[in-house]
Amino acid sequence: MSLMFLLSQVQPTRTGPMIVAGRYQLGEPLGAGGEARVFRARDRTTDTEVALRIKGASTGEKPTPPFPVPLHPGWVRLLDRGVDPEYGTFTTFELLRGETLGAMVSRHPLDAPAVLGFARQALEAVGALHAAGWAHGDLNADNFLLHEGRTWKLLELPFHHGVAPEIRSALFGSIYTLAPEQIAGRPPEAASDLFAIGCLCYYAACGRYPHGEGSGAEIAIGRLRFAPAPLDDLAPQLPPSAQAAIMRLLARDPADRPADAAAACQLLDS
Repeated sequence: MSLMFLLSQVQPTRTGPMIVAGRYQLGEPLGAGGEARVFRARDRTTDTEVALRIKGASTGEKPTPPFPVPLHPGWVRLLDRGVDPEYGTFTTFELLRGETLGAMVSRHPLDAPAVLGFARQALEAVGALHAAGWAHGDLNADNFLLHEGRTWKLLELPFHHGVAPEIRSALFGSIYTLAPEQIAGRPPEAASDLFAIGCLCYYAACGRYPHGEGSGAEIAIGRLRFAPAPLDDLAPQLPPSAQAAIMRLLARDPADRPADAAAACQLLDS
C-alpha cells in the first residue's frame, strides 16, 4: 500500500516533502486501522526516526488535554501529540522494530518458552497500567509487539488518546478477547484485562481463541455460558501449571481470576 494512497485518505494529494507540525517528515507507511494511519517519519528537530500516527483532519479540532503519562519498559513511549492544520490529529511514538503477536501466531503457535515469556511481560505491562489507575479494556493480538526479539511492548494505551477511564464506553474492543462482564455491559476493569491476557496466551499457545468460532454473537453467547476447551490437548507443549494458570485467567467470574497481574505471574511460575 503506497504512502500517497494512505495520505489521500487523510488529506488531498500534494507534491514535495510531507511535513507534519513543521517537524516530522513522513516516510513509508507502517500500517493502518480504522480511521488512523501510521507512518515512519523523521523528526527533523532531533534527527531521529519515529512512528507517527495520523487520525485525520477535523474542522476546529484541538489537541486533547495532556494526562500525566508514567513510563514502563513494556509500554511504547509516547513522544508528542497535537493537531496539524493540514493532516489533522497526530501522535508520535518511539519507532519499534519487530512483529505483533497476531503476525507471529498467524504462522504457527508459539512454543512454551515464548508463550510464558509473552505472558509474564504482558502481565507486567498491564499490571503497571493498573497501578497507574487505568484499565485498558481492549487488549488484542495487534496491541503487543515483540521489539527486537526481546521485549514485548504494549502499543495502545488509554492515556495516549486523552480519554479518562470513567468516560470510556463499556462495550468496545475485540470480541475475541472481551471479558464476559464487558459483554454483559459493565465497564472494563483490571480483572477484564487479565481475562484478555488469558485469551491471548490461549491463542499464542494453540493458534485459536477460546470460544473463537462463529459469529460475534455466537462467540459472545459462548463466553457467557461455557468454559473454554482445556489446553491439555490443544497446547501439549505447555507445562500443566502454565495451562492451569491460563485457564484461571479465563474464569467467567472476575472473582475467580487471580487477584492482580502479580498474582497471575506467580501462578505461571508455580
